[in-house]
Amino acid sequence: LYRLLAAFYFEEFDLAAMLVQDIQDMSKSNRAPNTIWRCALLEGLTAFTLFQRKKSRKWKAHATKITSKVREWVKKGAVNCNHILLMLEAETAVLNGDKELAKQKYDAAITASARVGFIHDRALANERAGKYMFHLGDKYLAFHYLNVAIQLYSRWGANAKAEHLLSKYKILLDEHHTPAMNKTVDRRWTWLASKGKSVNSDMELRSRRRSFTMRS
Repeated sequence: LYRLLAAFYFEEFDLAAMLVQDIQDMSKSNRAPNTIWRCALLEGLTAFTLFQRKKSRKWKAHATKITSKVREWVKKGAVNCNHILLMLEAETAVLNGDKELAKQKYDAAITASARVGFIHDRALANERAGKYMFHLGDKYLAFHYLNVAIQLYSRWGANAKAEHLLSKYKILLDEHHTPAMNKTVDRRWTWLASKGKSVNSDMELRSRRRSFTMRS
């Protein structure tokens, strides 16, 4: 599970594709519900991402299957899965090219994650929304979502992930920088500079990825 977490969060999707089978096997075990739900979220988002990249019907069918499974859990009263379902429904809207519905679902997922206190999933929903808006060329909304994602990842303690986003979207963040909206980003850049670090160093990011741990 943790290998898939790291592969997914740091966008190493070829590795993530290989690890999905392990997650499928885990989901059939007698593990705690929270672990099974976490597996479903990662498995679903990985499938959606791989379909977008490879245009493989296999991954689209898998993403649809996971979404249906989570929907059934929510119908049966698994309230802590509601934000997961909303995130997967947002991804479905993305595949269908429905920007307004995708934004609505991402926003609902962000709110639902906050309601149950899952700051990491709130960060993830913001990140996915930001990436989608960036892909569409809506730089204002992309900045808004990605800026919030970086702040939330930093608050959660996932500094390597925050640095990863800072590095990948540095130009966007610089273009739309405002002191009031971007204080956390300022602090991250200042901290990195004080340590003589460059977030553009692939070697440094890979080193940090190995020490990356997810806390739920």
